[in-house]
Amino acid sequence: MLQRVWTIARWTMVELLRERVLYVVLLFAAVLVGGSTVLTPLTPGAQKKVVVDLGLAAIDALGILVILLSGTSIVRRDMDRRSLDVLLTKPLTRLEYLGGKWLGLVATLLVLTVAMSVILITSLEACGFGWQARYLPAILGSGLGMLVMASIAVLFSTFTSPMLGALFTLALFVGGSLSEGMLRTVGAAGGNPLLESLSLAIPNMGLFNLRGDAVHGTGVVPGQFLVASCYAVLYVATALTLAATVFRRRDFR
Repeated sequence: MLQRVWTIARWTMVELLRERVLYVVLLFAAVLVGGSTVLTPLTPGAQKKVVVDLGLAAIDALGILVILLSGTSIVRRDMDRRSLDVLLTKPLTRLEYLGGKWLGLVATLLVLTVAMSVILITSLEACGFGWQARYLPAILGSGLGMLVMASIAVLFSTFTSPMLGALFTLALFVGGSLSEGMLRTVGAAGGNPLLESLSLAIPNMGLFNLRGDAVHGTGVVPGQFLVASCYAVLYVATALTLAATVFRRRDFR
């Protein structure tokens, strides 16, 4: 089983790397280098904070871009090519196929994040600022957020078109980034079960945003990263369980 899942994951990762990630990494490098050049007139302390904030924010934004462009079409692409019919005739269950596609997307995001982190470190060293350990939790937090959004994209890819899936995924990302518990507060205050259910469905992306701690050097609150990790694992497991349930019930004939 694991061998079949890994085969699908490796195939997916190679396909996505060829299509998207190289261009995203080049775009990230251009944004970071261009931003550093524009910010040169600032004082060194202010320039360092802005460059770090810009770099960490770009990792988030470009990771989400890959998810929207690739993750939401990860199943539909195989359906359009009719390769899904061939795969499912082999000794491969739909759950194994879906798990492999998700792992392939996650592996692609990992390569993307590592590449952009290396570019960020190089840019900081070139500007004379240097890399600091407090930036690592912010990058790891971004990675956790990408895992959550990747699971949402895979869920939508099992029953919607890529365009609708991208719109729904983007809406959840924006809502999760802006709400910061707003729906939970409203739902609890009004006793509205619909709002309470909606608040659970929208990912709390604020848990993964550790850029402020990295930029200003305040440090991550003890246990904050652990809470974010547990939340990400629970959300990913729930989304993938729903995706597997929907995918098993689909008729591709």
